[in-house]
Amino acid sequence: AENVTSLFVGKFGTIISGSWDCTAKVWVNRKCTMTLTGHSFAVWAVAILPEVGIMVTASADKLIKLWKAGVSTHTLSGHTDAVRSLAVISSSEFLSAGNDASVRRWSTTGDCLGTYYGHDNYIYSISLLGGGGWVTSGEDRSVRVWRDNAVVQTIYLPAISVWSVAALTNGDIAAATNDGCVRIFTCDPARQATQEIQEIYETELSKVALAAQQELGGVKLTDLPGAEALYEPGARDGQQKMVRNGDAVSVHSWNMAEQKWDKIGDVVGAAGGTTETSGKKLYMGKEWDFVFDIEIDEPKSTLKLPYNTTDSPFMAAQQFIHKNDLSQYYLEEIAQHIITHSGGQKVGTDDGGNSDPLTGGSSYTTGALQAGGGGGGGGAGSAGGFFDPLTGGGYVSGSGGVETGQGPRVPPPDPWMQGAYRTEESMDTGEVAKNSYFPLNEFLRFDSQVKAEAMVNKLKEFNSLVSEDLRVDPSI
Repeated sequence: AENVTSLFVGKFGTIISGSWDCTAKVWVNRKCTMTLTGHSFAVWAVAILPEVGIMVTASADKLIKLWKAGVSTHTLSGHTDAVRSLAVISSSEFLSAGNDASVRRWSTTGDCLGTYYGHDNYIYSISLLGGGGWVTSGEDRSVRVWRDNAVVQTIYLPAISVWSVAALTNGDIAAATNDGCVRIFTCDPARQATQEIQEIYETELSKVALAAQQELGGVKLTDLPGAEALYEPGARDGQQKMVRNGDAVSVHSWNMAEQKWDKIGDVVGAAGGTTETSGKKLYMGKEWDFVFDIEIDEPKSTLKLPYNTTDSPFMAAQQFIHKNDLSQYYLEEIAQHIITHSGGQKVGTDDGGNSDPLTGGSSYTTGALQAGGGGGGGGAGSAGGFFDPLTGGGYVSGSGGVETGQGPRVPPPDPWMQGAYRTEESMDTGEVAKNSYFPLNEFLRFDSQVKAEAMVNKLKEFNSLVSEDLRVDPSI
């Protein structure tokens, strides 16, 4: 199951949902009645046009699809990046907005009726206002009000991302931002906040530090005008201007209604940010902190590895290996690449042992073990030995002859295999360990779909690692 990205409730209670799994699902009376399949990347927005029974899906594959009775009738192309939001105008028209910073108007016949620009970055959300207008929000820290297909007001917020915007029935506008707040804006003086609260808001807004790579765009500090540039009126509402005051740079926005420049933030840092510091990356319809290019020698190729800083570098590397059917040989090299270029966690543990990418405990050790070796594994480390971090069993390499210097060690029982794996010290008990798993005399069935080719390739890899007298004929 993947994340659900969007919901839309129709006139008669029908619900449609979009997901990262590239599908949309239709729900009636809490039961899924249809699955709309056709997009190649995540479905970010869904809608139902009234009275005509047409459903709309918008995706990170840059396409919009129209559906009737579960069948795709039109595929609309025009956006140059992921389509993030939809707004229904009537039974025959709707709006779309996306990462290409544009708003488009569409008809149910598949025609694009207009393309409108007003944001400086991704548009995340769009909602209809009364009187034929609409409101949008995005990654440029703003909510923008549109009338007659143009921006008539720009509202900046003391946050980085304005994830969602909604026009309320009373004409107010609600905006949700990445700082965990919802702020409501109104034109009605009776509902406006007190002067004290508005002054606090203006102070917060003016103190927001803007990332230099977003605002300077490579312009040298000495090339920026001084504060005298603010005497010149702006050309349009929301127009931004940077001015220099000594070594400090501030950003101002033109307020068309009040005919003045409002300070919206201070620029800090150096110009020209890199992709590692520019924020979100879109890959396969999902947002990531990093998308690395991994060069593989065998076969010679360059593959994309998406990564979030909250993930484990080793786990991300392991999933990458499985997805691309690569040798385990690459695990530590790929994990180290992630750590080096993302500032992630260190390889290994503080006590000198090797780290298991799945559990964070000691890894399987192939060489002769020595007393006092690190590696965790609960009480095993204090006993001078290494135990399996997944099962608690005492796996020992074929080299044997482990010298611990602390007497015989007694590993905990293996909860998965019930003693099928035994340490060297336990081999001379004279008892035959019973096991319900091996030998396997019947076929092992997989109830879920598996990647047969990847499985065969992995078996061939294992086969190549055993001694020649035990090797299975590759033609089998």
